[in-house]
Amino acid sequence: MSPGKIIGVVVAGLVLAGGIIAASISLGGTSDLAAPDPAQPIVVGVVAAPGEELTGPTDLPPLAMVVDEPVPDEIAGLSPSAQVARYRADARDDDAASLVRLGAAEQRAGEQDAAADSFRRAQAADPDALAPAIGMAMGNAATGDAGMARATKELAALTRANPDSQLAWFNRGWLATYRRDGPGVLSAWRRVVEIDPDSPIGRTATALLRGIADQARTQPNG
Repeated sequence: MSPGKIIGVVVAGLVLAGGIIAASISLGGTSDLAAPDPAQPIVVGVVAAPGEELTGPTDLPPLAMVVDEPVPDEIAGLSPSAQVARYRADARDDDAASLVRLGAAEQRAGEQDAAADSFRRAQAADPDALAPAIGMAMGNAATGDAGMARATKELAALTRANPDSQLAWFNRGWLATYRRDGPGVLSAWRRVVEIDPDSPIGRTATALLRGIADQARTQPNG
C-alpha cells in the first residue's frame, strides 16, 4: 500500500474501532463528548492537504494525553467536566500521579490552561517523572501548527530518551493520528505492543491496530 493511502486506512480503522476508543480503560470516559462539528477540524493545525482535514464524525476524542492506567468505573462513565471535578478533589501537590490524572482529564474537557498548570505542578512534585512532560507536549499540540510541530519533536525526543516507555510511545502515535501521519501511528503503536502487549495501554494499542488492519484488508493495493 502506498504511503499516501496509509493514513486513510488508519483513520477509517479508528472509526471502526470507535467503540474501543470510547470504552478504553486507557483513554478515559468519553460518554458526554459533544458530536464533532463537521465544518471544523477536530484539532487546530492538522497536517493534511486542503479538503483532507480530519473533519466530521470520525469518533476521535479531543486531543489529550492518554494515561496508562485504568480509569475507575465510577469516574469513566462521567462527563468530562464531572471527571475533572472528581480528579481535582483528589489531586495533591505532593502527588505527581494525581496531578497527571487531573491534567489529562482537563485536556479531555478542553481546559488546556488548567491542564498546563496541573502538569507543571506534577513536574514540580517529581522533576524526574516522564508523564508531566508528555502531558505538556500534548497540550502544546492542541494550540496550532507551531505547537503541533513542537509536540511532535518533543515526543520523538522523549521516546528516544525512554525507548521502553509505553506511555511515551502511545502518545506519540496518538498525536500522529491527528497529524494524519499514518506510518507514524503504526510504528509507534507497534512499539507499544512490542514492549508489553498485556498492559492496559498495550491491549488498547493491539485493539486499535487490529481495527486498522481490518480496514486495510478492504482496500485495494497500490
